[in-house]
Amino acid sequence: MTVERFDVVVIGAGPAGGQTARSLAKKGVSVVLVEKHENFSLNNFSSAGMTLEPIDEFNIPESVVGAYWKDLVIQCTKEAYTWQGNTKKGVVLDFKKLREFLADETTKHGGKVLMGYKYESKEIQGNQVTVLLSHSDKSKSLKIETKLLVDATGPLRKVMYDANETQPEMVLGSGTEYEIEVEQEVYDKFKDKLLFFLGHKWAIKGYSWIFPMQNRVLKVGAGKTHIKSKDQEKTNKTTRKITEKIISEYIKTTNYKIIDKHGGILRYSIGLKDTFYNNKVVAVGDAVSAINPRGGEGIRYAMQTGELVSNYIVEYLTTGKENFDEYQKKWRKKTLLKWKLSEYSGRRMYSRYTDNQIENRVKFFRKNFTIDDMIDSLFNFKYNKLFTRIFQYSFLKIQFLFKKEKF
Repeated sequence: MTVERFDVVVIGAGPAGGQTARSLAKKGVSVVLVEKHENFSLNNFSSAGMTLEPIDEFNIPESVVGAYWKDLVIQCTKEAYTWQGNTKKGVVLDFKKLREFLADETTKHGGKVLMGYKYESKEIQGNQVTVLLSHSDKSKSLKIETKLLVDATGPLRKVMYDANETQPEMVLGSGTEYEIEVEQEVYDKFKDKLLFFLGHKWAIKGYSWIFPMQNRVLKVGAGKTHIKSKDQEKTNKTTRKITEKIISEYIKTTNYKIIDKHGGILRYSIGLKDTFYNNKVVAVGDAVSAINPRGGEGIRYAMQTGELVSNYIVEYLTTGKENFDEYQKKWRKKTLLKWKLSEYSGRRMYSRYTDNQIENRVKFFRKNFTIDDMIDSLFNFKYNKLFTRIFQYSFLKIQFLFKKEKF
């Protein structure tokens, strides 16, 4: 069996793992990025809609952009509500190309990428970790001796937790996405906009979406949270059925070509109670619930954890100081309160509200908030303007009712 040696092994070449390896390679660290699939098209699940800021934040090239968007649309059971932008507000990334770009950046700066290798186990002896990998064709195995492991396996958390090891309480989510090629006149109806669906007609305990990609290509999908709620009726709907319903009944196309079908799961810890570091293993991305529970910018937050943790990894390799508690504290300080508000809001919207409540809430948003306000709320964890205006509206309503009662 071949044995190789690196200072850091990153398991999982998604946005978090790819950015971690890329950042470490730039800092001169001996790093290897491990991806279980032979090529990145085999694990292409992500709606990948985001604002413009991450493009500059992570120097993402134009070649990774699938499409730009300027309008935001929320389709409820009855009505659609549109926020129009006069300029480009964000992008839909080509998820496969993003992962390829991060892997190429890793090798460009001196790191290594292993494709088709699956993580099997780890053995820790003192300050050394021995990692066992198996190749997808089962013809060979590989051992790597390293000083530190990075768990970027997402919701599975396969490296941080051994089989049957107790994990924090998790909320489960799942999703389905189709990438389809449609007629030009159909594509033109949906280009330049992010379209979300809320309500029981087009979604179930979550939201659905239509995002544009390159010309004539649309991403259509549905996601749900597996939260038990007495307020919502039982249903036999699945995210696959919802996705296909949107294609046939909303997009209204029968002459389309399926380019790709993919699905995935999400497991997040309420209150970010994940294990960020334990015994030579540090976690990034979805392995530390670096998501927005309401939806939006998951890729950006995953990449931010990778960039942040790389500083603490370099410190460990240089001084031997395990300062990863600071990594956890810094990330929680930055996101925890906003994350909790996002999770609470998403849970109410997806699992407790009736169709009429959803309709009234979105109608209120459309009347009172600009597209930039909505972007701040949905993507950036910024709620100040929303809370201020909701408070003002509630205060005026109370004043009106008081005066009405008085007279």
